[in-house]
Amino acid sequence: MRAINKVMTKGKALALLTALATSVTAVAGFAPATAAAHTITARYDGPVTDITFWNGHPSGALKLQMHEEVAEFNNTHPNIHVSYIDKYSDVQSIIAAMLGNDAPNVIMPHLDGAQQFAARGYLVNLQPYIDGSDGLSAAQIHADYYPSIWNAMKVTPSEQYIIPYEANGQMVIFDNATLLKKAGITAQPRTWAQVVADAKKVTALGPNYHGIAWTPSLTQFFVMTQDFGGKMWANASRTQFALNNPGALTALTMLRTMVADKSMELTSNYGYQLDFGTGNVGLLIESSAGWTYDRASAGGKFDMVATPAPAGPSGHAFNYVNGDALSIMNTGTTAQQQASWTFIKWLSSPAINAQWNERTNYLPTGPTTLAMMRRFYKENKDYGAAMTNPGDWMTDPAANATQFYAAETGMNDDFDKALLGQEPVARALANMNTVGNEYLDGQLKG
Repeated sequence: MRAINKVMTKGKALALLTALATSVTAVAGFAPATAAAHTITARYDGPVTDITFWNGHPSGALKLQMHEEVAEFNNTHPNIHVSYIDKYSDVQSIIAAMLGNDAPNVIMPHLDGAQQFAARGYLVNLQPYIDGSDGLSAAQIHADYYPSIWNAMKVTPSEQYIIPYEANGQMVIFDNATLLKKAGITAQPRTWAQVVADAKKVTALGPNYHGIAWTPSLTQFFVMTQDFGGKMWANASRTQFALNNPGALTALTMLRTMVADKSMELTSNYGYQLDFGTGNVGLLIESSAGWTYDRASAGGKFDMVATPAPAGPSGHAFNYVNGDALSIMNTGTTAQQQASWTFIKWLSSPAINAQWNERTNYLPTGPTTLAMMRRFYKENKDYGAAMTNPGDWMTDPAANATQFYAAETGMNDDFDKALLGQEPVARALANMNTVGNEYLDGQLKG
């Protein structure tokens, strides 16, 4: 089966691992060190107001943590009651709910969905709430959100329709330390050269072993491109790709070579997690939020550790950070919309963000959250490994999100052909660049 981009299919595939992920607490024996200390309260004056929230994590450990957070909000806000439905805020479901007059009050859209919902008039402009007496000051935004995270919320240039909730770091290495030791590897890989060398050593153990199991991800390839001194974009506005560069060529050649020498096994969707659970795979190129699922798949059969994103010759270890946001639907009463603002402001706050991250291994959305989590990261080094320098974070182009995701899908065909040796790497990059830009400028539609 041809490998496909895991970022674009995660929502559909995640449910397959629910049984594994829900057992993660028992498997890992992990209790967050400081989550209980992260509590805040906020006022909402008025009668009891009921609102409905579509929880964007309908499976696994993430679903359970979201349930806990909603319960905490309800317990600390007696005049608001939030009912959750475990459902993705995908475009088709939201459109159907709006047409059927059955839409929730609060959703967790991804950027492309938010951009489409805003264009349809489905979302409430949050700027009046942000600027209001119960809003967010400029100083608070600066302290609570990294610029890359806050700026990624601008799905339209002049209005604010979403605020941050989660930051999933797309680049971290998870190791089967037991297998690496068997292969004679005594140190965790810190550079791409070491990752390649370790993968070869594990594969050399025998025909049943693979150094790396990986579902091809353009997002992670973009990170590797910059690690090798290349660039992803042709301009600061991020409206044109520029993948015809030596860094991209080096990164894709590295991946193609590992596939060719069988030190990297290509999988589809979340097959790499299941393969990792067999104990015969040395390394995973993963996202931070994959930790609980991978740990559950390992099931305690071997020692699993996390290694920070590898660095390339550039000296930087770049990371690509994305995730779902929070928005208020243009439904319900004025009181429900005000209650919804109280809820999403609370859910996006540093204290609750820290709680979420300590249970799920998402990354801090801002400096205040990071300060709250320093002790946690010190005591839980595998979680701390995922936290990279925010100055090296890459994000999706918010104002161009719909075309960008369509471009990624269109570029996957040549990307996969290059990995499988069905097309020369240089030609694949040229084709990816051409096709991607045709989507970005509207010549092709997703």
